[in-house]
Amino acid sequence: MIAFLLAVSLMTLPASSGAAAPNPTPDTTHADTTEADTSGVSPLPYYPDDIQSTSVDGRTVAYVERPADGVEDAPVLLFVHGLGSNLSLWRHQIEAFPSHRVLALDLPGFGLSDKADVPATMPFFARTVVGFLDKMEVETATYVGASMGGQVGLHVALEHGNRLERLVLMSPAGIETFSEKDAQAIRGMMSPEAIMASTDAQVQQSVALNFHEYTDAYAWLVEQRHALSERDDFKEYAAANARAVSGMLDGAVYDRLGEIEVPTFVMFGAGDKLIPNRFLHPEQSPASVADSARAAMPDARVDVVDEAGHLIMIERPERFETLLRSALSDE
Repeated sequence: MIAFLLAVSLMTLPASSGAAAPNPTPDTTHADTTEADTSGVSPLPYYPDDIQSTSVDGRTVAYVERPADGVEDAPVLLFVHGLGSNLSLWRHQIEAFPSHRVLALDLPGFGLSDKADVPATMPFFARTVVGFLDKMEVETATYVGASMGGQVGLHVALEHGNRLERLVLMSPAGIETFSEKDAQAIRGMMSPEAIMASTDAQVQQSVALNFHEYTDAYAWLVEQRHALSERDDFKEYAAANARAVSGMLDGAVYDRLGEIEVPTFVMFGAGDKLIPNRFLHPEQSPASVADSARAAMPDARVDVVDEAGHLIMIERPERFETLLRSALSDE
């Protein structure tokens, strides 16, 4: 049962039936970048070194930065994680592109960023990304988003496309579509209480779904999630995750993807066990979702990566980085 609910919830969150988290009043303001007290971000295990923090719209946002080696005005790579996760998913890639200024952030509600009362809608996250770029004094960047971070990237491209050099989407949500009936079922299966009650064994089961072949090499994700559960802000994390599931469903953009004007590269793992949803859409496959991406964005490059699951950048890091470098080769 837990595997079914995890697959329904689209990413790395264990869940069981329960009431959906209430949606807060939608945030309609632009993100500001006023300073807040950002001293002393408490770390989680397996984070990159030198975590920093800034304020976007009054919320502390944790991030990591790697300047380009000896290059002034270097192009910028921005890495954005998915649902239930954080910037440490990119810890290998953060060090792998020395010719770029590399940034990776924790979206509000996740990782080491503020979690209380986060709207967790896709437009909210997109505004946060733009506000973060403003704070970093970045005019344009290559946006690299995973899963929910991919769907956030679609919103950035649609509403703030002038801020992007290109869009790279890894296992993105937002391509697979859901009926209203299915969306209501998904919302009903996610609750903060279920997330907080999950055991380490359930978390490991959840994490395993992200890989074509799970091995102990990925156990650090389970250990990190356990450490997160012991933090004072874990209740707010759980609430933000439940809201984000509704935010993803409410933020459907498939019918607008033809409006995206920035160069776009989409990749799916051939062994993805989360996209498509194998219980709601058993007739689909990662290859068929990739076909849907091609149909909606005929000018985009779309690849399916063999022997890879949902988290291609962890399971097949060399292949992922090769593909990303090929997307950057027109710079």
